[in-house]
Amino acid sequence: MRYARALTRPEWQELAERFSGACAEAGLDLTSPFNVRKYNLQAFGNERLFDFGRPDALGILVGNTKRLWPVFKRAFEAEPALRTDANPLDSYVAARLRQLGSATLGRPFQLVFAHATAPKPFPIQRLAEAIDFAALSPSHLAVHPVHGPWLALRAVVLVDVEGPPPSLAQLVSPCRGCSAPCMPALRRALELTPTPLSEDSIAEHAADWIAIRDACPVGRASRYEDEQLTYHYTKTPLLAR
Repeated sequence: MRYARALTRPEWQELAERFSGACAEAGLDLTSPFNVRKYNLQAFGNERLFDFGRPDALGILVGNTKRLWPVFKRAFEAEPALRTDANPLDSYVAARLRQLGSATLGRPFQLVFAHATAPKPFPIQRLAEAIDFAALSPSHLAVHPVHGPWLALRAVVLVDVEGPPPSLAQLVSPCRGCSAPCMPALRRALELTPTPLSEDSIAEHAADWIAIRDACPVGRASRYEDEQLTYHYTKTPLLAR
């Protein structure tokens, strides 16, 4: 009996694995469970995460690589609501995470979305660095040790269950020792783009902003396809293609 009890995995691990597996099928192939306390200890007061009254609650960072794009395109073609949505990718992510949380977690949960800007955007890049998932580069891109800057951070899921023990391991930043070729590319993009920066002005100079990511030597095999890059940087509606 003692041996069987020792083999029982903690509830947070079961929930995180079930949720992560479902996310991967939806194209959200990057997930990282963490202890909410680890982030909250470093966060400003109004940026602290809700913990359900348990400081060591489970948090799960959700993101994606280029694998999201073909899954999203199939959903876009199949779901009429997405075809008339002003921001179909954000709506797809939000709807899928709500569905997957309800279907797999079996516990109360809350979602914090990176695309939500009101009342203020959540600093999801800082969280990714605080939980040792991705480093913040000098050009302000999140850089993953494997995928480099070719990822998107989408949401944080907060679950009413005790999370993993706070990890003592620290991310070895992919930017450490790098000559920062992203910085000349950033300066060029800033010089060419009219201020104040806006979605329209960045879209007009999309190639220069994409060049910042292309300058990074890490994760080049994970580079987005051109269609995905065009969508992200110009917001060109899919129906216009």
